[in-house]
Amino acid sequence: MPLPSKNQMISWILPLLVALIALIIYTTNSQKPDTANGNRNLRLGNPSTAVHDPAQPDNYLIERPQYVLSYNRDHGTPNWVSWRLTESDLGDVPRSNVFKSDTTMLPDEWYHVRTDDYTGSGYDRGHMCPSADRSAPPEENNQATFLLTNILPQAPNNNREAWEQLESDSRSWVRKGHVLYVIAGGDGDNGTIADGKIQVPKYTWKIIVVMPVGESDITKITAETPVIAVRIPNNLNEKFGDWETYQVTVAKIESITGYHFFTNLSSEIQQSLKTKKDPVPAT
Repeated sequence: MPLPSKNQMISWILPLLVALIALIIYTTNSQKPDTANGNRNLRLGNPSTAVHDPAQPDNYLIERPQYVLSYNRDHGTPNWVSWRLTESDLGDVPRSNVFKSDTTMLPDEWYHVRTDDYTGSGYDRGHMCPSADRSAPPEENNQATFLLTNILPQAPNNNREAWEQLESDSRSWVRKGHVLYVIAGGDGDNGTIADGKIQVPKYTWKIIVVMPVGESDITKITAETPVIAVRIPNNLNEKFGDWETYQVTVAKIESITGYHFFTNLSSEIQQSLKTKKDPVPAT
């Protein structure tokens, strides 16, 4: 049997090369963060212009279907975590309760915070995107909230009282038909735990944009759209009141953190949302 000619070999190999290149391009693109495609958890904007680049270790973007965050390698915590909450996110999936190092999103050479880094510290492993906000199937939604890139060291009385009250109230608003855009984080320095690997924030803060019943399109946000913002002390011996006690303006949080919220909205609407304190949303 004669050997194939050079032209025949090229005609056989070329389609295989084209298919291989197409597969590489598809795989690469499928692994990229989906901000360009409108990640539902980052619709209002990226407040610190975080990027998925190891050269930016203090502002490293991590995107998941359940939430988006900016991670700070040197603090061992998220700078902020952003997510959308709808009634379809709430279900009866049991709470995972299995905290895990984030081994899939962080560069291998970075320190990966471990659950025992919190043991004996006096601080709770405080969820930013709460477990109960991702209780709809599949179970991976809930499990993702226990990754330690979604966790801050939180004083127990903060985590279990005012903070938890606002989490519960938020879900009650959603069950009554609202859709929420939420972003949470910490600021300030209350020392460190885990031999300096994890910085404890002096305050925890949360911002909630409350969409009208049955609406989630951010183009429907107006100057009158309710916004709830809180900044809660994160001290171990603090006596905490209800979350309403800690309401502040979004502008206050901006001035402290240096972040810029709501950048996907018009400047006029941004200004209105950032300078007001709204009551509990009407249902």
